[in-house]
Amino acid sequence: MDNNIILFKNKKESKNFNSELKKIVGNQNINMNEKIFQLNKTNNKNMELLDYYELNNMEYSEAKKLDKRNFFQIYWSLLKREHSFIFTFITKDDYNITTIKCSRFIFSLCTDMAMNVFFFSDETMHKMFLDYGKYNFIQQIPQIIYSTIVSKLIEILLCFLSMTDKYYYQIKDNKNININLYSRIIKCVKIKIVFFYIFTILMFAFYWYLITCFCAVYKNTQIAFIKDSLSSFLFGNLIPFVIYIFPSLFRIISLKIDNAFCSKCIYQFSNMIPCF
Repeated sequence: MDNNIILFKNKKESKNFNSELKKIVGNQNINMNEKIFQLNKTNNKNMELLDYYELNNMEYSEAKKLDKRNFFQIYWSLLKREHSFIFTFITKDDYNITTIKCSRFIFSLCTDMAMNVFFFSDETMHKMFLDYGKYNFIQQIPQIIYSTIVSKLIEILLCFLSMTDKYYYQIKDNKNININLYSRIIKCVKIKIVFFYIFTILMFAFYWYLITCFCAVYKNTQIAFIKDSLSSFLFGNLIPFVIYIFPSLFRIISLKIDNAFCSKCIYQFSNMIPCF
C-alpha cells in the first residue's frame, strides 16, 4: 500500500456522492470505496487520508510539506489514471463509473481501427501490391503514429465527458457545501454521462459502417488492417509508460531540492507534461 498523507476531512460527502452516482447508472457495481495510503497513525476519528489523485493535484506549497512518496509510487499513481488498460481494469480506488470506464476502453480500440481506415492511402495499397501482399511493419509506422495521435485527441473529449472523480473531490474539498451546489454538480454529471453515451453510440455506428465498407471493398488488405489497428492500440498503450517517467522524475526533483524558485518551476512543469 503506497504512502500517503493525513488531512482533516468529513466522510459524509463520499457516501452521498456514491449514492447519487449509483442512481444515475441504475445501481451499477461502482467501486466508491477510497483506498488510502498510510504514513502515520492518528487517534483522531475525523481524520481521513489523502489518496493519489489529491496528492498529484496539490499546490506546490502543500506538496512540499505532505507528499513523501518515492519515484515509483508517483509513477504508478499517474499510470493508474492516465494509462487506458490500467485505468479500466486495475484501478479500483477511484470515483469513476466502472461501466463507463469499460465503454471508453472499447471505444478507444474501435477508434484506432477506424483511424487506420482513414490513413490507409492509395500509396499504401500500391506498396502492398508491389510486395505481393506481404505486411511491412516499417512501412506502416507513419500510419500507426497518425492514427494513434488522432485517437488520443478524441480521448481528450471522452475524458471530459466520462470522468466523474473530480466532482467528488470538488464536493469533498468544499467546506461550505450546500444542497444547491450539490444538486448542480449531480445534474452536471448526469448531463455529461448522457452526452457520453450519445456520442459513443453515434460514433460506434459510424465506425461500423466505415470499417465494414473498407473490408468489403479491400478484401486483400484485411489482415494488414487488423495488424495496423492492433499495432496502433498497443503503441497508444505503451506511450504512457514512457511519457509519465518524466513528470514523476521532475516532481521528485522539485520536492527534494532546496531552491524554492527552481523547485516550484520544475514542479509546475511536471504538471504540464501529461498533455492527454
